[in-house]
Amino acid sequence: MTTVTDPQSLGQDMLELVPGLQFDHQEILRAYQQVVDRVPVTDPEHPEHRLRRLGLTHRAGAADPWHDAGTGQFDQKTGEKHFEESEFAFFNEELKDTYFHHLYQSLPFRIGRMRLVPLHPGEIYHMHTDASRVAHVAIVSNEDSRLLFRTGHTYHVPTDGRVHLLNTRLHHSAYNAGGTTRIHLTMTKVE
Repeated sequence: MTTVTDPQSLGQDMLELVPGLQFDHQEILRAYQQVVDRVPVTDPEHPEHRLRRLGLTHRAGAADPWHDAGTGQFDQKTGEKHFEESEFAFFNEELKDTYFHHLYQSLPFRIGRMRLVPLHPGEIYHMHTDASRVAHVAIVSNEDSRLLFRTGHTYHVPTDGRVHLLNTRLHHSAYNAGGTTRIHLTMTKVE
């Protein structure tokens, strides 16, 4: 396994730092807390579920704009496509006063799903590919929370306010071998 600390050494086929964009990490943390404070409890028996699969963008007429972006684009068993990324063209109205909306408007490319994705200690995703590249901004992280490519390269997204555009069309996984939860803002590029 090859640990990558310099983004340029991973190669542009796997990673691109979006040039000219660096966001204020303290404002990102503040925006995250604003979201947490505003998400409604929809399952009183499991109030913690309100923070799972949390989306900042949604499709037109979504019954639950907070969680519409939380599902996968493809059925894992059949491969059937559920939606197009371009359908997630609406930013949650209740969050338009947050720094996340500023970030959303500042991107030099069009995105579909914009989500807050926690990865808890000891959690790992299965190896998979995505239909589009996914940009990551780390909100909270630890050095042992990484993306893993089938090539054996691993990459830690630091909490530096930069937009790390990863080529998730390549086989990859993510894992958290650290002792604290990792939270990323992920933005799937419409391609």
